[in-house]
This record gives sequence, structure tokens and C-alpha cells, in this order.
Amino acid sequence: MKIGYTIRLAALYARESDALNDKSTSLYNQAIQWVEHDSDLAFQTWVYSKTGFYYYIYNQYTEAYPYFTKSAQALNQLSNADLFRGNEVLKENAYFFQTITEYDTSIDFLTRALNIIPKNSKEYPTLLNALGANYFNKKDFITAEKYFIRTKESAITAQDSIRYAKAIGDLARIEITRSNWKKAEQLLLEDIAISARIGEFRNEMYAQLQLSKMYFKQGLLAEAKQTLLEVKTYADSKSYLKIYAKESTDLLLQIAIVQKNEQEELTLRRELDRLNLQVKTEDKSIIDKVALNYQKKNIEWELSLQQIKLEQVQVLQRTWFFISFLLSIIVILIYILYKRRIKLNDVKFQNKLLGFQNDKMQMEAKLTDAHNSLDSFYTYLDSKNDQVKQLEREISLIKNKEQKISLEALLTSHLMTDDNWAFFKQAFREEQTTYYQQLLTRFPNLTESNLRIILLQKLGLNNQEMAQIIGITPDAVKKAKQRLRKKYSKNEEDIFEFSLFLGDD
Repeated sequence: MKIGYTIRLAALYARESDALNDKSTSLYNQAIQWVEHDSDLAFQTWVYSKTGFYYYIYNQYTEAYPYFTKSAQALNQLSNADLFRGNEVLKENAYFFQTITEYDTSIDFLTRALNIIPKNSKEYPTLLNALGANYFNKKDFITAEKYFIRTKESAITAQDSIRYAKAIGDLARIEITRSNWKKAEQLLLEDIAISARIGEFRNEMYAQLQLSKMYFKQGLLAEAKQTLLEVKTYADSKSYLKIYAKESTDLLLQIAIVQKNEQEELTLRRELDRLNLQVKTEDKSIIDKVALNYQKKNIEWELSLQQIKLEQVQVLQRTWFFISFLLSIIVILIYILYKRRIKLNDVKFQNKLLGFQNDKMQMEAKLTDAHNSLDSFYTYLDSKNDQVKQLEREISLIKNKEQKISLEALLTSHLMTDDNWAFFKQAFREEQTTYYQQLLTRFPNLTESNLRIILLQKLGLNNQEMAQIIGITPDAVKKAKQRLRKKYSKNEEDIFEFSLFLGDD
């Protein structure tokens, strides 16, 4: 509040005196000292802009330069939403940078300001006009004309007479570039009339100066001289408008030379020498120097930014290198663990396979020790079926192709071989002699496959168990039984009921 009050008071003193003054200068300096200790960058930017603009409107560009340099740097860091009184700050910075011929910077700030305010605002045509002036200075007359036309239309909507007058004055400048003298004169005279009516004498003077230059180009020396004398009268009344007094005096001198009026030429030369001494701080060379300093500062900012980016890239590279190194280690560890897991799984599988093989050998050893009796065969086949179930379950779960092949080979080895069948049939014939002989007598022409089904069922195995021993599906066992019943149906006796009810020896 204290800083804001000080800035406002300084502006009031400047407005009252309409010139640089000690009170305003002291107050602005005090506000700058205070705000340097404030952490609010947006508020600092507002104070820098206001102080810089104080010097700028009285053509003290060298004094304005440091403040606008600071505010411009801050504006590049702040978003529109973060700004304090953003429209004012952006507009004032844009005006300064337009003056020192940094047109692109000015255009950028003006465009940002347009995005802040509504189109029905009285400030809107002001910003449009300033954008047009930038493009005019860049010699982009087509774009400039578009903005001047938009300014005129927006000024009519906002009922802003002075902005309307400036817009038509600027459109006159466009017509001058096309040598449309009559149209340009009409527009400038309208600009002068409106400015005079509403008391905007500075804009009236500026329009008169443009009109004088146009008359001089056309060779209308009397009209040019008369208009220039009006410009000079107003410019001489304001200390900060000496540059316009100098410009009008210079043009009057050129007219006197053309008219060969030696006495007037001598008087004007003396006047011009006096004005050159008074406006030396406002000379174009000062603006050029300020512009050059800003460009140097801009290069320093850019170099500093590039250095920061380079350091960020280096940090990022080191970070990525470290991350890549860690990832490489993790990948290696994962690979080692994966290989180890595979190896452990392989060892586990081999142990399991050896266990199945050992169980198979033990079953066969028990069968041999029991001299191939039917009871031992039953125990042997029952154990085989249990192991076949385990093997089938393992095969359904395992994904390794080689391991699956090994298990399937072991599963196949559990099928009843010709030798096993021969031993089994021999033991059956010896222990079930009566049954076996009656079976062959009552049901002649039984094949070995038929006998396998009949004898294994006699031993008490169901379809599933028989299928696992023989190596076929349970459905195949069922169909084999059906064919047997059909084949021997003429015997008026079911072959499997015979097997069931015939007693043992």
C-alpha cells in the first residue's frame, strides 16, 4: 500500500507540472528502493514499468532504459495470469520498446495485452493502434493498415474520439506511402479537427507535422510553412516537446533554402543550433544507443539462458547415464536370476523325472520279486495308473518343450508292452486256468486285443485304468467292449458277465 501510494502521488505531481520534476523523481526513486526488498516479482514489475514510463513520456530514454530492461526480463518469466495490472504493464513496456525500434518485442507485449482485456474495453483500440504502428515501422504496410482499420472501428464502438482521430491519422500515413495525396490530406485534416475539438493538442501537433511533410513533398511550400509554424508554436510551449520544435524548425529551414530567403534561413539556422543544444539528450543517437544497449543485454540474457539450458542438459545426461547404468545392472541381475531360475527349474524337473523313473523301476522290481503273480500284477498296474495320472498332470502344467517330450516318453514307457502282456497272460493262465480255458472255449477266435480288455477287466480295472495301461482313450475301451458283445451275442451270454460270475480256480 505504501509503495502503491507513492507511485500514484509521483504520477499526480508529474501530471500537474506536465514535466519531469524533483518531487516525482524523488518519489519514484523511493518506491524503487522499497520494492527492491519485495519478493513479489509481479508487483516489482509494475513499479519498474511505472518508473520507466515516467521518464519515457518526457523523452528521457536513457533514464527509462534500466527500469524497462528489468520489467521486460520479468515479463518473460511471468504469465498473463500472474501479472499485477497486466494491461498497464504490457502496454507501457510495448510503447518503450517500439520507440527504441524493438518492434517484435513491442508486438509480443501488445498481443499479450489484447488477450487480457475484453474487446469492448476503451483500451482495446489503443492496443490495436499501437500494433499497427509497429507494423508500419517494420514497413509491413498491409498488416499495419488492417490494424488501423480495426482501431477506427473499435474506437467508434468504444466512443473514443482521440483514438479514432489517431487511427485516421495513421491511415493517412498509409495513403502517403501510396502517394494518394488527396486522400491523405483529407484524413489528416479530419484528425487535426477532432484533436483540436477535444483538446488533444499533442496529437493535433503530430498530425500537423505529418501534413506539413506531405505538403513539402508535393512542393506546396506555403501550405507546409503555415502548418509548420502552428506546430512550432505548440512545441515551443512544452519543454519535453523540443524534439518536435527542432523537427519543425529543420523543415522550415529547408523551405527557406528552397525559397532562397537568406534572412529567414540565417534566423532558422541560429534557432536550430539553439534547439540542438537543448535536445541533445533526445537526439536519435540516444535512442540508437539505448536500443543497442538493450540488444546487448538481450544477448547476455540469451547466453545466460543457453548456459542454464546447457547445464540442465548436462545434469540430464548425467542422470540418464546413471539411470541407464542402474537399468543395465538391473537387466543383468534379472538375466542372471532368470538363468538361475531356469537352471533351478531344470534341476527340479530332472529330480522329479528321476523320481518318476525310480518309482517305475521299483514297481517293476517288486513285480519281478513277486514272480509275476496276479496280485503283484494288480498292485503293479494300480501303481502304474497312479504314476500315469501324475505324469499327465505334470505334462498339462509344464511349458518347456524338451521337458514335455521327456515326460511324454516316460508316460509311453508305462504302457503295457508285448513282454509285459506275455508275462501277465502267463500268470493269469496259471492262476485262473479254468476261467481262461472256458473263456477260449465259449468265445472262440478272441484276438490278443480282445483278451487284454477281458483279462484286465477280470483283474478289476475300470475303463479309465485300462485306457491308461493300453495307451488308448476310455471311449476306445468302451467301443471295444461294445464290439465284443456284438460279436458274441449269438452265444446268448454276455462275455463280460461270464467273466464276472465265473469263479476262480
